[in-house]
Amino acid sequence: MSAESEISVAAANAGELNQPKPRWMPLEGNPEVLNKYLQNLGVKNENYEFVEIIGFDEELLAFVPQPVAAVLLVFPITEQHEKNRRKEFDEAASTPPDYSQAIYFLKQSIGNACGSIAVIHSIANNLEKFHLHAHKPLAQFLETTKLMTPEQRAEHLKHALDMATANDTIAEEGESRVIDRDEHVNLHFVCFVNVNNELYELDGRHPHPIKHPVKTRTGDALDLLRSTKDVILKLVEDAGGDIRFSMLALTKMTD
Repeated sequence: MSAESEISVAAANAGELNQPKPRWMPLEGNPEVLNKYLQNLGVKNENYEFVEIIGFDEELLAFVPQPVAAVLLVFPITEQHEKNRRKEFDEAASTPPDYSQAIYFLKQSIGNACGSIAVIHSIANNLEKFHLHAHKPLAQFLETTKLMTPEQRAEHLKHALDMATANDTIAEEGESRVIDRDEHVNLHFVCFVNVNNELYELDGRHPHPIKHPVKTRTGDALDLLRSTKDVILKLVEDAGGDIRFSMLALTKMTD
């Protein structure tokens, strides 16, 4: 570990536990905003971009270019969802995490930052597909936090002013009404990625990554887009009829 990383880990460990929870401006869950956000962060690969997933009918999925690097879900937090997640959190707290150390996972300790964290998860778990501009926020953040725990990364993000600026600049460019950082937002982002041919849900509010069982034949590659279907439909069911769902794929557009 470099001296710089050691200092960063120490700073993250120190924390500011008695300070008010910082808040960012919430990102809008649409492809145009998130693609501009990638540019702000210094993510370079013109072939990959976020596109909207219209639905899970096969004819609709066929419109999504392949391969898909990550799937983002934006959904309302309902009472039923919170009840189910509390049960998951309790179970997770008493059992060791079942995930590969190859996964980059970041806990959320900043209000309204779930969209940014979902994007970070999308890129950090697909680094072989992207080039990160060395002097832009994301490359520096990932390099500094690569050896940290998810909690230490969360603490470091609180003090990463360049990451906060990249988020808030884009949050002001959405099509919807700009939401103040202190306003309560009831929509939440989660990210789905394929790591070692396993499906993981990365939700910064959860204690650790969630591995979802997927039925695949031995030797077959995981179809990330279609593998998320059952998980997302369950989240839709938990929303109790609330239709404020949107889905996006980070996908390769051209060869």
